[in-house]
Amino acid sequence: MPKVATRRAVAQPVYQTIPVGDLTGGLDLRRTPTLLDDQRSRVCRNFSLAEPGALRVRAGYESFTTSVLSTKTAQGAHRIYLGSTQGTLIAANGNVYLLPDSGVWPATSVLNGLSTANQVYFVHDRELVAALDAATTPQKSTDLVTWTRLGIASPAGQSSLALSSQTSTLSTSTFGLVWTYKDRGESYESDPSTFQSTISLTSTGNAIVAQIPNSTDAQVDAICVYLKNITAGETVYRKHSSAAQSVGASSTFVITSSNWSANDEAPSTHGVPPLLAFGVSWKNRWWARHATEPTRLHFTEIFTPQGWPALYYIDLPFTNGEEITAIQPQGDTLLVFGQSQIFLVIGQTSLDFEVRPSLGAQGGALGPRATCAIEAGVAHASAEGVFVFDGATDSLLSNDLTPGWKDMVDNSPSTSVANVAMVYDWSEKEVRIAVPRLYPRAARGEWVLDLSRTRESEAPAWADTDRNVSLYIFWDGDEPVQGNRGKLQTLPSTATKVFTESEGTTADGANMSAEYNGPALSAGLHRARFTDLHVEYEPHAGSFTAETMVDGVSQGQISISIGTGLASYGSAVYGVDSYGGSGRRKGYTPLPLGSDGRSVQQNFVYDGQESFALFTYALGMVPEPQPRQMSE
Repeated sequence: MPKVATRRAVAQPVYQTIPVGDLTGGLDLRRTPTLLDDQRSRVCRNFSLAEPGALRVRAGYESFTTSVLSTKTAQGAHRIYLGSTQGTLIAANGNVYLLPDSGVWPATSVLNGLSTANQVYFVHDRELVAALDAATTPQKSTDLVTWTRLGIASPAGQSSLALSSQTSTLSTSTFGLVWTYKDRGESYESDPSTFQSTISLTSTGNAIVAQIPNSTDAQVDAICVYLKNITAGETVYRKHSSAAQSVGASSTFVITSSNWSANDEAPSTHGVPPLLAFGVSWKNRWWARHATEPTRLHFTEIFTPQGWPALYYIDLPFTNGEEITAIQPQGDTLLVFGQSQIFLVIGQTSLDFEVRPSLGAQGGALGPRATCAIEAGVAHASAEGVFVFDGATDSLLSNDLTPGWKDMVDNSPSTSVANVAMVYDWSEKEVRIAVPRLYPRAARGEWVLDLSRTRESEAPAWADTDRNVSLYIFWDGDEPVQGNRGKLQTLPSTATKVFTESEGTTADGANMSAEYNGPALSAGLHRARFTDLHVEYEPHAGSFTAETMVDGVSQGQISISIGTGLASYGSAVYGVDSYGGSGRRKGYTPLPLGSDGRSVQQNFVYDGQESFALFTYALGMVPEPQPRQMSE
């Protein structure tokens, strides 16, 4: 039997360096610092992961609006595209404002009377935009300026019918009459009156005179009259005539002919919408959640966003007391989210739909703004984490953020969690999630998923920002001004003010502050003397501070010169010739004599107004030759 020989592990007590070659792997909050991959970090705030090998301060932001509209948080915001008309709608204090592209707030709102407490959601297609607040009658606009009720209520009054001696070809029969109100500009009319007026002709030659009450709805400018011959057995009301509303309380119509057999039937699917909370446009219909029946999904008549038939709805069988929290279209599928479940409304065409539960879903959505379509599916933020749904199964994206995500869900008010907002900025290839509590600072901020880095590393690459974001506005439609498409704007939770993201290199004129906290590099059981720090960077103005943590104890903050005033490529001029400086430089600093321990962790903070980049760093160390033979 062979003998097993052992020998004492011995470290060479000579100077050596511990390099960290790539800092752009993103956050990992689950593992202890000593188990972190050297590409990962514990803190990566206001740094971008987009440039492989270079941890660069992310682009800045600038004020878009020239002033603050209100000191209260905005209730909703959306960039709307109606045909060739585009504009930004902002809801605040129960009003809706059309914000010009100049950034100067208008003196008056375009719509008022909405709830001052509820969130406001904007639904639009190519023709209409509607404002939904779960408390008031939905309002619509075709030009973003003039607003009227979404849909036209069917007449509730009663017409007055009388006989006239005017010449007519009407037979001796009993006739029934209903009417509708019409908006000629939209070529849309209401369902017919709920009351049927009848009159009988006992002799030929008489005409029928109808006095029909006018509508008080501002959008109504015409009345359509529908009749049927009851005696002849007609069961369908057909259109007789249409005319503009007269001045006064009623309009007069004279019926002299019964030649309506081939005319249009009275509409029956033009009902007005109930109170709606939020919705989307999909498959040539609008879909919206009922305000007080939270598992009920209403939808419109095809190609008729103003027509909401009373029976056009789906009651989704959510369990565990869940309700509809978000609706997200994706191709031929409409994803309807609960708190932890997803139902799929599948439509091959606009006429037939099938509702199925998603057996592969692992989470739902925190609120109406907590979903977004991305390249490979639909990202959605739930209490369980952030997932991407590909139509069949969920994949967890936020595994590395688990402690931070759980901290946000457990310690934030439910109303704040329900207002978590998400956007996919395809111009930067980033998914940004605005949260009310960012770990570990317990203040508002953003989690940022870089999809380009995620593809390269085959693992989700997260960073974060200290931005106070309540709402996102993404300019993702037909923009006539070059450079506007792909613009991302935000609104804070403290006021109604708009900022443009990824603009410049400053925090709206102030310094950007970016922080990195790397992995803990362990010497194992051997103590080591950590002697110095080497840093490779791109020269820029601003301050750069290094803090070395040995066994979790700070060794003090050390300022490292990062080349303020140093020339970079092509910037040094002598006479008429241009001389190149260094695009990459190395900084060096010795560490304090007390930097002695078993593990070392490095923190960096940049503060300035330039696009500073950190490439690599290395720590110098001299280990003890063997573990100490004593307890500490």
